[in-house]
Amino acid sequence: MQLDCCCLLFVLQDQRVRLYDVERDWELRKDVRARGIRWTITDTCLSPDQRFLLYSSISPTVHLLALGASWDVVESLANVTEVHESLDFDPDGHERFGIWSLAWSGDGREIIAGTNNESVYIYDVATSTINAKVTGHRDDVNAVTYLDSTPNLILSGSDDSMIKLWDRRLVSNEPGSRNKAVGTMVGHTEGITHLNSRGDGRYFISNSKDQCIKLWDTRKSLRSERETAALPRESIPQFNWDYRWMAYPARGYDVRHPHDASVMTYRGHQVHQTLIRAYFSPSHTTGQRFIYAGSADCCVYLWDVVTGKMLHRLRHHRSLVRDVGWHPYEPMIGSVSWDGTAMVWGPPNFTGPKSKPV
Repeated sequence: MQLDCCCLLFVLQDQRVRLYDVERDWELRKDVRARGIRWTITDTCLSPDQRFLLYSSISPTVHLLALGASWDVVESLANVTEVHESLDFDPDGHERFGIWSLAWSGDGREIIAGTNNESVYIYDVATSTINAKVTGHRDDVNAVTYLDSTPNLILSGSDDSMIKLWDRRLVSNEPGSRNKAVGTMVGHTEGITHLNSRGDGRYFISNSKDQCIKLWDTRKSLRSERETAALPRESIPQFNWDYRWMAYPARGYDVRHPHDASVMTYRGHQVHQTLIRAYFSPSHTTGQRFIYAGSADCCVYLWDVVTGKMLHRLRHHRSLVRDVGWHPYEPMIGSVSWDGTAMVWGPPNFTGPKSKPV
């Protein structure tokens, strides 16, 4: 889900993506019927200029379509009413290859993807080829993002509970080259579901299946690969469970990583069943003072970045809230839920939502 100055974008479980114009009384601008979907749409991403949309699935192919003007065709049926261009992220043709997360570089030239083969792929938009593949995780890469507006620093979060920082300038696609991460952030005890950068090249947050969000400062939290490998793993509390259908085994207990290098931890929400997202509030209206996230308990949560105190728990949805979005210039939060509705939360204190059935 993305909420910018004019549009709300969210994904449905019926393999559709919908784009609403929030400045035209929530007029439906684009109803995308996705193609080549295996089980579900795993992620969507808008280009920096807001002209193109990407969507991915548990397959090697990402699809791209032009959003066009507000008066263009609303129903986007793949290769019938509009072209959904196929971007091949796996030239080796692995049948079970799938993509969990996408991010577009600030200059619009590259797209990165986190995959189920423990890797991050870097795709060149101009040449329609894979520029590089970086490996180093030991499980699915569920989340990727850029640390700032440049295409140089890439973050990846995995089910191995690790977050890695990569320098694009040091990544090579030459045969036999071994691309190494700049460093690793250690502190979560379970898999990472989402990453969001503050955009200043220093701070970012991570959401995790260990039921917490963590704030990181790369100047203080980054360990080298050698230092990370030397940390004793025997004392790390981990559980053999499947978050897709099981409750977190340590719910109600204060489980901490003995080598946690994060700056702050935020608790209270629930992460189950799907890769729930968390974000910084916008800089223009809030100075990025808050963190907000969806939750499996049907609520939207807000925390104070500095104190870690939970400020609001917004209740109205009847099912899991996977994604949320804060308007960059207005006091407005959008949330989408598995109950089939999108909500708009406004002042005072983000109460009094408007239901937008989809």
